[in-house]
Amino acid sequence: MRGILLFCVLFSSLYGLKYFPLMQLAKNILKWFLLFGAAALWTGCSSIPERELENAFKYQRLKRADVTLVKPIESEYQTFADKAWENMKAGRSEQYVTILELGDDALLVRIHLIRAARKSIDVQTFIWKDDPTSRFIFDELLKAAERGVLVRILIDGLNQPGSPEQLARMARAHRNVEVCLYKPLSELVEQGRFGFWDNVVFKAKHMNRRMHNKLLLVDGRIGIAGGRNYEGKYYDRNTNFLFRDRDVVVAGPAVVDMQYSFELFWQDKNAVFLTQFTDIEVEFAKLDNGTYPLSIADDYWMFEEIDKLANAPVLSAIRKSLAVHEADKVQFVYDTPRKFSGSREHMDFDDWFAAVLGTAEVRLVYQTPYLIYNREIRKSFNAIHKANPEFRIIASSNSLAAADHAHVYALSFKHRKELYKKSGIDIYESKPYPEDQESYVHGLDALVARAIRESGIKNASDIVNVRRAGPRLCIHAKSFVVDRKIAMIGSHNFDPRSAKLNTECGVFIVDDEVAGILEDLILNACEPRNAWTVSKGPTTPVVSRFSGMIGSISTALPVFDVWPYRYTTNYELKEGSEPLLPRNPDFQNHYINVGYFPEVPNSSTVIGTRLMKAFGGWARPMM
Repeated sequence: MRGILLFCVLFSSLYGLKYFPLMQLAKNILKWFLLFGAAALWTGCSSIPERELENAFKYQRLKRADVTLVKPIESEYQTFADKAWENMKAGRSEQYVTILELGDDALLVRIHLIRAARKSIDVQTFIWKDDPTSRFIFDELLKAAERGVLVRILIDGLNQPGSPEQLARMARAHRNVEVCLYKPLSELVEQGRFGFWDNVVFKAKHMNRRMHNKLLLVDGRIGIAGGRNYEGKYYDRNTNFLFRDRDVVVAGPAVVDMQYSFELFWQDKNAVFLTQFTDIEVEFAKLDNGTYPLSIADDYWMFEEIDKLANAPVLSAIRKSLAVHEADKVQFVYDTPRKFSGSREHMDFDDWFAAVLGTAEVRLVYQTPYLIYNREIRKSFNAIHKANPEFRIIASSNSLAAADHAHVYALSFKHRKELYKKSGIDIYESKPYPEDQESYVHGLDALVARAIRESGIKNASDIVNVRRAGPRLCIHAKSFVVDRKIAMIGSHNFDPRSAKLNTECGVFIVDDEVAGILEDLILNACEPRNAWTVSKGPTTPVVSRFSGMIGSISTALPVFDVWPYRYTTNYELKEGSEPLLPRNPDFQNHYINVGYFPEVPNSSTVIGTRLMKAFGGWARPMM
């Protein structure tokens, strides 16, 4: 959740804008301020719990402890982990990685690794959404616990991961399963509206600093890191909206650092056991120590293929997209909980990113949901472009039509001239329905067909473009490649929030082959059939110069950036034309200007984006 404080101010202001004169506006703002203040004061004394080991011990004896003698499945990743450790003993650095590009692949590998676990499984995530996908994954974790595997799940406490009843069932599922929420906001997991405003007013700093790390670790030998949370939208299991995300599987000694990172958060005082929450404790007491699977039988069709394929010992033989690559060097880099206290340690993610960026010679290719940067990265980009104008920075990101956070896109749009002109970034904004969507989503035809059935349309021939009846696609991947030599896949969005407020992590891979594969995946997203190209807008002598001058002054304002014209706009390649770089003098002869916000379905989104651009510039450091 981004810009919470901004939302409060903006909501109050927008509410009042319906009424004139200004006296009525002031009355409405005051009314909302008093309402929010009363709500906050009502709950302002609620406490924030900290970790209590006594609590865990107290409730352990109430949980089921039976263990069935079921062997883990065979897995090529266990074999590659053995090989990587042998390489280390022999003085070599090679480890083994798989890039998880498709959501369905990411789910398949997770289930496969859970079934292959021998001793332990650790899950760390920012979001755990109570839906069929997360329930299916939890039931697989429960089966692992029932055969003696120790399972720990650490979920950031900002977004409620389920009802108190559901979380009580997870807490009581088995003695080998333990679930914690990191930095919870209250002793109640279900806070309601008053609790929200209590946090906004009294606990803003605590609320705003979050654990954004995402890991799945098996036996301390195999790990998955990247951008995916636990919700169907990340795993090709939603008919309306899907994230195009990316993870990487690592088999080898780099997982030791992943495990150490997880332990730092798991042992931190802010990791609070589910049974410490008052409302969960009440629901926990209503249960016996029986079996509590979370999945619903009616949802099984969504995972039938995964269930059948996951037991295969060699997944790369089933799907070419799951090929295992030998990488010359793999390094896991992470922020620690000390980041919240302002301390900086040698493993700080941003230091590594700056160091790698400093080695760049030819080009940087990267993908991120949000083109908003902290001051240090902006300075680095500007310095590189000034020192070497031939150096290319290529960015794949979301258009407004594809974005999941319009208010964040608005601030990217506000500063796009600086990114394009001063930093020299070639920006490609993804289309919500790219032509290559079939290669981005596993089983797209089935999803589209189901979406049509759910919409109530009886005859698919009535739909002009059937593909657009399916899920809208949004980039959520956070990756970069430097000089086609160094690759990074992780949780860091390269924005001020990731740099200053959240803890982040990522896998740095030094290998020409892996870097080349990742770069090609990102560049594919920049192709004209999949993205709009951002370039300088059409110019008119004198008028454009005057408009640019006023626009620059307006952009510099943290509020009242009301000048409607922008330096850049979006372009679509003309049919039959050859693609050109956005700064090519002949560019506009090959492309059609499609405006600032192509394919945005409703005007309210555009209005909200422009209002945020106009009045929310001061919130840039929090985005």
